[in-house]
Amino acid sequence: MDAAAASRLCTACGLCCSGVLFEIVKLQPEDSIRDLEKLGMQINRKKTEPYFKQPCRFLDDCTCTIYQHRPTRCCRFECFQLKLLAAGEIDEAKAQSKIDEARRRVAGIQSRLEKAGDTRTEDSLTERVERALSSLPDESMKAEMRALKIYLERHFRTLALSTHCES
Repeated sequence: MDAAAASRLCTACGLCCSGVLFEIVKLQPEDSIRDLEKLGMQINRKKTEPYFKQPCRFLDDCTCTIYQHRPTRCCRFECFQLKLLAAGEIDEAKAQSKIDEARRRVAGIQSRLEKAGDTRTEDSLTERVERALSSLPDESMKAEMRALKIYLERHFRTLALSTHCES
């Protein structure tokens, strides 16, 4: 894969760290909780499993500010667009268009949340939407979020290259 293209796509996207693709990231046994906490990461536990919440506090625009010290799952994660790029099934421009569409959809939902008075950007997008919907049911926001989740599943989370079909 063209490492420069992958880097450009990642730093134009940030969905994996922004609280859009994931709500939490589970730490792995090889991750040093002590070192991550020294960097300022707040580690939580579900039962005995350590994790941190998304959006990641170390995301600045679309850039990781602790890139050299990021947790294992962050190092290993490749979205579906990067997998397709590496396999030569799409080019950088096609991947960028999927990123742009995802970010456009996210921005629309975030705008609706802000208009509804939700400015708590430290929570994941799903948490924010669920909170907004619990206090003020909004079928169109619910539909937008459902459509976004389908889009993200198809274009960013999906793993099987052989089942991919463009639309």
